[in-house]
Amino acid sequence: MSEEFRVLYLTADPTPEPELPDGPGSGLSVETVDSVAELDDRLRADGADCVVVCEDRDRDDGLAEVHETHAETVPFVHVTTDPALDATAVVGDGVLHTLTDDQPVPFRELAAYVSTSVDFTDAANRFAVFAHHAQDAVVTTDSDGRVTETNPAVADIFGFEDGELEGEDLSRLLPEDGGDRTLLPPFAPDDEGPARQWQPVRFTATDADGDDVPVLVTFGRFETTSGIHYTGVIRDVSQRERLESELESHLERVTDAFFALDTEFRFRYVNERAAELIEVDGDAVVGDLVWDRFPEAADSRFQAKYEHALETQEAVSFEEYFPPLSTWFSVRAYPSETGLSVYFRDVTERKEREQALERKRDELEGLAQLNRVLQQVNETLVNAANRTMVEQTVCEELVESSLFAAAWLGRVDSRRDTVELATSAAHDEFEPEARVPVSEVVTHPAGQAVASQSVERVDDLASLDSGDPWVEVAREHGFRSVAAVPVSYKGSQYGVVTVFATKPGVFTEGVVEALSQLRNVVGLAINATERRAALIADGTIQIELTLRDATNPLFRAVDENGVTATLEGATALDDHTFVEYFTITGGPDESFFDTVRSFDHVEGCSVLEQDSDEALVTLTVVDPPISTQLAEHGGTVRRIVVEDRSAELVAELPKSGSIRSLIDSFEQTFDSVDLRAKRERKRPERRVSEFRSTLEEQLTDRQREALEAALQDGYFEWPRESDAEEIAATLDISSPTFHEHLRAAQQKLFTDLFDVPAPDHERDVRAGERS
Repeated sequence: MSEEFRVLYLTADPTPEPELPDGPGSGLSVETVDSVAELDDRLRADGADCVVVCEDRDRDDGLAEVHETHAETVPFVHVTTDPALDATAVVGDGVLHTLTDDQPVPFRELAAYVSTSVDFTDAANRFAVFAHHAQDAVVTTDSDGRVTETNPAVADIFGFEDGELEGEDLSRLLPEDGGDRTLLPPFAPDDEGPARQWQPVRFTATDADGDDVPVLVTFGRFETTSGIHYTGVIRDVSQRERLESELESHLERVTDAFFALDTEFRFRYVNERAAELIEVDGDAVVGDLVWDRFPEAADSRFQAKYEHALETQEAVSFEEYFPPLSTWFSVRAYPSETGLSVYFRDVTERKEREQALERKRDELEGLAQLNRVLQQVNETLVNAANRTMVEQTVCEELVESSLFAAAWLGRVDSRRDTVELATSAAHDEFEPEARVPVSEVVTHPAGQAVASQSVERVDDLASLDSGDPWVEVAREHGFRSVAAVPVSYKGSQYGVVTVFATKPGVFTEGVVEALSQLRNVVGLAINATERRAALIADGTIQIELTLRDATNPLFRAVDENGVTATLEGATALDDHTFVEYFTITGGPDESFFDTVRSFDHVEGCSVLEQDSDEALVTLTVVDPPISTQLAEHGGTVRRIVVEDRSAELVAELPKSGSIRSLIDSFEQTFDSVDLRAKRERKRPERRVSEFRSTLEEQLTDRQREALEAALQDGYFEWPRESDAEEIAATLDISSPTFHEHLRAAQQKLFTDLFDVPAPDHERDVRAGERS
């Protein structure tokens, strides 16, 4: 045998680490083989001093047969990172030993172990060669723990002279208080099995000057003809620990959080900042599998990115939200052959700012788009021919916006306390519920909106009980949020618009505020179409109502003064202000008129004519409840008689008008409302020639002459081309007389045109007689 100790290393990795000296006189030769067949051929041809088998082998590749063939002449050593792994299952019976090694394979230590554990004829020579060239200290003791041999590295590392330790107790080099002595010789009788053989232990040695030296120590027991001996390898790890300390100090000083994972994704190191951010004990988690410690990260983007980095050996960077910690992390992971270095920061505050800005930007863009839609709704509603077209237009225009996926409009049925579907529009085939109960406690926002008369919304449909059918239907169509806007105008409820969106949180305060415009816009449009329908309809519905209210100021004043007030006619100055003409019978005095003038809604009261029993007065009234509410439903007043704290009302409504809705509106104002009669009234068709003939019969010659002169001389133009004095002069009458004739002609013309009952006061006749 040569002086070299020859090792055959069966491994899939052709380059053992660290690189070892080779050639004559090096003392150790390591040759790698990558197959069992090649190992068998080399052993048969040249033999070897030792075979080292890596754990990474196929258990059915014939290794056990090769081991059985050569085990008597060559020792086999099994190297594994798992001390619980059974070498018999990998190599076969009679393996010399199984070593645990989390560092590159320690061939020199193996050589020392094999040299002193196998009874070779020239074992002493091999040990001497190995020990002489080893860079680590090699020490042998007897069964009492006294040093029998040392190699030159003992002097280099610890400063002892050659042979100075021989005969000394091992505690001279490895003191009693230096660490765990259960792994140092002599082993206890019960611990001399494989569990104590060559197990590394961190120890504090003492050099020749008495200074501490951190070392990694591993000892093995062997028995020869001369007795029991222990051989150990002592490695100086002071430089490594210094570097590790510097690295750890550096990692603790970095502003980023940092942790290191091995190739199995187990924690190797966690700095203080990382421990704080991920809420762990940095020392306690070392060795734990990251997916066990954070199961929520398994099968997530974190795992996918980390695995990709290790597989490709390329760095990755990404940002991801981790729900268990309610934190956004910015992560950079750098791979190596030994694992993964992960640097990360808590960027939650920045992400929340970005998300808030994005939401604000989306909201502003959505509001701009919504305002354009609302403007289009306004423009379209102006030309809507009827209520159905108004309702359909609203739904279609809303769905044209990218904000909304569906919209439906329902009408209020006050008798059933429900909202009945009128029309809808959607991007797909969406069928909304046909009837929704009106209540503030129902889950459907449409029912809530009508009950509360305010916009109701659900920011996320996932928060509602899925047992409600309408919720299930909405979710099936991908809807995530919903809002409902009540439709009304001047106290009259027309329905509710319900809008769906495919994203949660769409209906922000700004969007709700914009949608609130629909309340009066749509209500006004419906009201206008009903009024227009009433004007052009060839027939109307005439109703007679009795309104009672003990607190109504006009009713009370009439009752307290023993008079009766009869409405002769009314004119709307605008949507809120009306001029009403009343005949007061029963001898009204000035105190009655003063009381009427004091009413909050009365802006003016003028007595036009008065005698001992009756008076004709005009009242300028803001939002009178009867006239206003009738106008809002497209109706007009035909007659009102107020006496005994009640009013008998005769009114006309378009055929399309809702009598029930009008009565509901009155019931909110008066104590009681009784419907006494309802009948259809057909408007007579009148030709132009018939209208002209009637006027010719009713107008006197002077009235017709004054009217024609006023038209021809530009009296009705603005600015006037002629004034009253000039026209009166051409007619050879006074200016007051001209005015009297003109007003009488106009009154007859409009009375006949609008089919208004003629007044009892024939002032035009008297004026004609005076002329």
